[in-house]
Amino acid sequence: YNKLGEYKEGKALKIFSIPDAGDFISLVKKSRGEVMLYLPDGSRLDLKQSHAAQQLFQVMSHGQSGLHIGLSNPADTPDFIQYMMEAGVSH
Repeated sequence: YNKLGEYKEGKALKIFSIPDAGDFISLVKKSRGEVMLYLPDGSRLDLKQSHAAQQLFQVMSHGQSGLHIGLSNPADTPDFIQYMMEAGVSH
């Protein structure tokens, strides 16, 4: 991450509410670029390419610090922001 909260490959987002992990994974699959999940140990997994990463994501707790994801294609950012805004309104 740099000072602006962007990770080297693109945009970084912090997600605090994921009411429907299936809807989120559908959004990941439709994204144009990579969607990386950053794990607490500093490693990262590609949610778009790895079924195991998708399963791990579905059981992870976002907790108070949220889940960190990175988007390699900035064009995907509006879709993820819209998802997060709608998740905040519905829950």
